[in-house]
Amino acid sequence: MTVPTTTAPRHVVEVTAHGADPTGLRDSSPAVRDAIAAARRAGGPVTIRFAPGTYAFRASSAVRRELYVSNTVGADPRYREKAVGILLEGFDDVEIDGSGALFEYHGRQTTIAVIDCGRAELHHFAVDMVQPTVVEVTVRETGVDGGRPFRLLSVPPGTDVRPHGRTVTWQGETDPAGGDPAWSGEGALDYCQVLDPRVGRTWRTECPLFEQVERVTATSGGLRVDYRADAPVPDDEGLVYQLRHTDRDHPGVFVLESGYARFRDVRFGYLHGFGLLAQSGGDLLVQNCVFATREGTGRTTAGFADFVQASGLSGRVVVEDCRFDGAHDDAINVHGLYLRVDRVAGDELELSYPHPETAGFPQFAAGERCEIVRVDDGTVVATDVEVLGVDGPSGRDHAHDLTRMRVRCAGPLPDAVAASAPGELAVENITRTPAVTVQRSTFLNLPTRGVLVSTRKPVLIEDCVFSGLGMAGVLITCEAGSYWESGPVADCTIRGNRFEDLGGPAVQISPPRFPATGRSVHRGIRVLGNHVSNCAPWPHEGDGDGDGDGDGDGGGDRSGAEAGHWVVDATSVDGLVVIDNTAAAGSLSARLDHCPGAEVSAGSGSPVRVSPAGVAGAADAAGLSAGVRRQNRS
Repeated sequence: MTVPTTTAPRHVVEVTAHGADPTGLRDSSPAVRDAIAAARRAGGPVTIRFAPGTYAFRASSAVRRELYVSNTVGADPRYREKAVGILLEGFDDVEIDGSGALFEYHGRQTTIAVIDCGRAELHHFAVDMVQPTVVEVTVRETGVDGGRPFRLLSVPPGTDVRPHGRTVTWQGETDPAGGDPAWSGEGALDYCQVLDPRVGRTWRTECPLFEQVERVTATSGGLRVDYRADAPVPDDEGLVYQLRHTDRDHPGVFVLESGYARFRDVRFGYLHGFGLLAQSGGDLLVQNCVFATREGTGRTTAGFADFVQASGLSGRVVVEDCRFDGAHDDAINVHGLYLRVDRVAGDELELSYPHPETAGFPQFAAGERCEIVRVDDGTVVATDVEVLGVDGPSGRDHAHDLTRMRVRCAGPLPDAVAASAPGELAVENITRTPAVTVQRSTFLNLPTRGVLVSTRKPVLIEDCVFSGLGMAGVLITCEAGSYWESGPVADCTIRGNRFEDLGGPAVQISPPRFPATGRSVHRGIRVLGNHVSNCAPWPHEGDGDGDGDGDGDGGGDRSGAEAGHWVVDATSVDGLVVIDNTAAAGSLSARLDHCPGAEVSAGSGSPVRVSPAGVAGAADAAGLSAGVRRQNRS
């Protein structure tokens, strides 16, 4: 691929020359801030270089910015201000050369932000949080003592846990500047997922550790929990419970309205709040990066939520040669946004952000183009509509209503738009949709999916490994009315990947709303030459009802997955192609619903059993019942 370069001479700024401490004993935040200021004064292309070592960044001395970030805390005024450890802002061409250094973060903060930059290259360093905001508890031993069940629990080094009575208090790191812990909580906190390291599977569930407790006491390695005599005897020895609060108050890394940002050879050991999130910009490249805990930490969680998310980019998203291991949500999510149409007045649309996790930033600009759809079924009522002007939030302050905006369009708008009822329609910015390439990457120990894509520009997912995920390997959806993440996929190739031991199909295409007749939501999707092994809903507690179907409704419908090699579950796709895929043994399973013109065949691969029967081009349409339930996004 082409990487833009410049031939102009580069200025080099050494952070140690400004007082940064490579021993990690002193807070380097002020010194690195001074080095960045010197780099800005230098002008032209500039490299900010770290000497090898460890650099500490404390939240109490971080830069503060009011920022509004997709998929986090929305317009909640408690979280307007973000603490940023390293802020690169307004550079035309800037580079961070980490020289293999470790950046250690103390307290809740965004590790690095790239804002309003033309070109940013960041490489050869590691990022970690000294005391993460996810608590990890391993069940070391279970049994019965004196007629009472018990668990012996261990926690990673540095975990601050304080037993009292029948529960415990967890505390984050205390900042010496203020004396208060970065965070705190009781017992099971607000969210739980479980890793079984013996089989490499992670799923969402309720936490049983602090239920029916008689007493909790400290031990040399962690905790002993004794339960009431009538409590069930635990059978979860060896499992790792991962507990946390649910407010995504910071993006872990934030790229905002920048033309080109490239991360390469970076180790992300833990990202608080969210992952690497790029919003409303051009190109994002993530190459040869590892999203996983560092050896020796005793931890298994590297991400509070998603690992990489792109929201409203207009250029390219390229992820190559990366490893994603141990997040609390999806590894990669590339999408735009739908805004709800609340009122139509001539050529002006009054819009709102309906999802509580997303608000406060501009979603349209003059000269961009949009598409208007019906919320109830995704039918397009107007497309390629030019935006002439916008009155809305800035993303940098709260002077404007954070959830509402007005967009003036090049009229006249179609009658179906003019006559619509409030909330009947949604609008997507089709200019801010990127091309996506994901290659040669590995996805492990995730409770949800590996890759989500919702973009009409070309998508290629190739030569990757998806193993042990709780849901589908790849999810394609289109969610006006639910998560409000857009939009339809028009050109997607998924080829040469290995999907194994998933709690859902290899590829799931499931718009929650779609037209019953006429054009499908998606088109041009090809699933070619992939290897599929044991991809079907596997029973676990993570769906909230124990039926193993991942939807939390107790239905337990496992249609299309009996063979354990579920290659595709597809809804509302024109011209779907599924050929040359192989199974470890036996046949593949596929389920199609409203997929006109589908070509599903073995080619040189394994036989494919299709549900419902009678799909044109199916090699073997025998005997699978219809109606596999779509798994929830959460």
